[in-house]
Amino acid sequence: MTAQPTDRPGRNSFSSTLHLPFAVQMQMVESNRLSVETECNVYGLPAGARMEAAPDVVRILATDVDTLAHWLDVRGGSVTVTHVGDGVQVWTLRTATEAELPKFPPVTVLVSVLVTDDEQMMPEIRQAVAA
Repeated sequence: MTAQPTDRPGRNSFSSTLHLPFAVQMQMVESNRLSVETECNVYGLPAGARMEAAPDVVRILATDVDTLAHWLDVRGGSVTVTHVGDGVQVWTLRTATEAELPKFPPVTVLVSVLVTDDEQMMPEIRQAVAA
């Protein structure tokens, strides 16, 4: 399987792009980064504390749940919860950018935030948790 920036969330992985030439991978990284930055600018979406682009996905690492909530409200998607121990969880929204032009196909976006086990979570986010 060859990963393309047009693949929908959950349909590709970085390992599927390893066979591509380095220059192609870097073009995919840059295209994905630009697509997500454009989405942030057009829709007022927060870019989080850190944004990391890869050939198949852009990861947004947030410092507060509001970032995840804003992306969920605008783009939808599903949320997974991973218990990492010591009273900490990682909540990750899997969504995608809007496909407006063939030059800018949808990009998988993963928005993650660390929370404590006892943190109160918005009902909208809890409803998006993948079963």
